[in-house]
Amino acid sequence: MSETNPINEWSLGNSQRRPSQLISLEILKPLQKRQDNQGLLFLIVHLGLLVLTGYVLQLTMETPWLIFGLVLHGVVLVHLFAPFHEATHQSAFLTRWLNQVVAWFTGLVIMIPPLYFKLEHAAHHTYTQHPEKDPESIPQARTFWGYWYYLTAIPYFKGVLKNLVRHPQGQFSELEQSFIPERLREKVQREAQGMLLFYLLLLGGSLLSGSALLFWYWLLPRILAEPVMRLMRISEHGGCPWIADLLRNTRTTLTLHPIRWLAWNMTFHAEHHAFPNIPFHALPALHQHLKSHLENVDQGYLFSHRKLIQQLYRQDHSPVI
Repeated sequence: MSETNPINEWSLGNSQRRPSQLISLEILKPLQKRQDNQGLLFLIVHLGLLVLTGYVLQLTMETPWLIFGLVLHGVVLVHLFAPFHEATHQSAFLTRWLNQVVAWFTGLVIMIPPLYFKLEHAAHHTYTQHPEKDPESIPQARTFWGYWYYLTAIPYFKGVLKNLVRHPQGQFSELEQSFIPERLREKVQREAQGMLLFYLLLLGGSLLSGSALLFWYWLLPRILAEPVMRLMRISEHGGCPWIADLLRNTRTTLTLHPIRWLAWNMTFHAEHHAFPNIPFHALPALHQHLKSHLENVDQGYLFSHRKLIQQLYRQDHSPVI
């Protein structure tokens, strides 16, 4: 018997790529409305939490609670990916320049260039779970030990550092060249050069002033808490079939409201992939209309990861025939 071709598998069910026929235009139209108020509310709360957790971290300095303070602050810090993601989608705010400013500010904090991510993420939406063309797929998630390695965030940081070295020199992989048009490669290169210069200036300023503030309130919390973000990111598609059907290849996780807020409602990830033009604040309402059609809806991250671990363990320990 011949082996199944994963590319052909992905192509099956292509008619479900955009399941717009499941929801009427009368329901979709008001959900598509973007606004500044919701984005500003979420952003102010998020930044306020950063100030609060930063103060908690300060209180825990030179105490046995230091690790708690670092991780707590780091969790809020790494979740700046949420407004970054929304701003690059142009759905965080109605006002265009607000999206651009927030994308740049949060991008600098989490070390991801906005234009590069926008192009990469567009390819991710186009080729979700494609074995070769999805640039945000997680190869490690296909094996039991690869899953655990990915959760350490080591592969993630290796990729970030590698890009900080390659992209300013205009070096792009074959996969990157597939989603970065030639006309935009110089602009992506300049963007990377600007970010690298910014980090070098920060480093130089810190060394000259003898200040360790950036290390304690940015770098170390970010490193310690990044596995939390990896845990959430891997749940979005991990363990879902490598097929084109958006109702089956993406997972929604029903979790606590504070976590939903911190993630800017990206816990409703299947809904986001089915209708990426719907702004983040309308995703809970969209879920009510779409939930009966979704294959992967889990009650909490602990449940989804337990299921994923069991699935990968059985897969890696199944007898070879």
